[in-house]
Amino acid sequence: MPERRMCLVDAHCHLDLYKDPVALLRRIEAAGVCTIAVTNAPSVFFHTQKLAGASRFIRPAVGLHPELITTHAHERPLFWSELSKTRFVGEVGLDYVTSDHNVRSLQREVFREILERCAETGDKVLTVHSRRAASDVIDMVGANYRGAVILHWFSGSGREADRARANKLYFSVNPAMVRSKAGQALIQRMDPEYVLTETDGPFVTLGKEPAEPPDVLLVVRYLAAAWRLQENEVRAKLYANFTRLAGDAGRLSG
Repeated sequence: MPERRMCLVDAHCHLDLYKDPVALLRRIEAAGVCTIAVTNAPSVFFHTQKLAGASRFIRPAVGLHPELITTHAHERPLFWSELSKTRFVGEVGLDYVTSDHNVRSLQREVFREILERCAETGDKVLTVHSRRAASDVIDMVGANYRGAVILHWFSGSGREADRARANKLYFSVNPAMVRSKAGQALIQRMDPEYVLTETDGPFVTLGKEPAEPPDVLLVVRYLAAAWRLQENEVRAKLYANFTRLAGDAGRLSG
């Protein structure tokens, strides 16, 4: 099967947070994993972009993690200026682990503005954090968003998963999800046409080591069994999903 259909996909990886990102980049290239390299703050984007260089496989994303809103809100102007340099946006979203009403309100304010600014071009790919906030994230994105939204490591309820599926939002599935009963139950509710793989490395671990983009193969194998398909068919479907949502920016160059 042609390489363009067989490429693996890691839709959410913190490349800059590994101990040796340069060595990891070589392993990504060798394994052929199209990787969205998310960042937690706009000030990190330039570093990640420089690290990626001319790599065929790395897609640097500008982000502002909701857990960093209170400490990095001053970087919002930088976020807007960097936004024009990439099709990919993340990690952004909401995190309601905090019970502070003011912090939650600021998270929604920033996320709303990010959604609005990204919708102006209509071609951005957003990888979105929604821990304990799935309902608000789904409501804020809506059913007719101008752009592609990936719900990264989704942990909402079954009903919320159904709402996201009805709104044609994508889900990215990682090794931690396929190891848990709750994650497996959510995967059953996902439309295979709107599923991607991710690692969320280095936060997801395999044993004592951080998951790396080539480890999405573990998810591919789980999905092959769950969907009753061959592994090569799942790889092809996931890459087709990625290129459908990202267009030319998702395809391999060269």
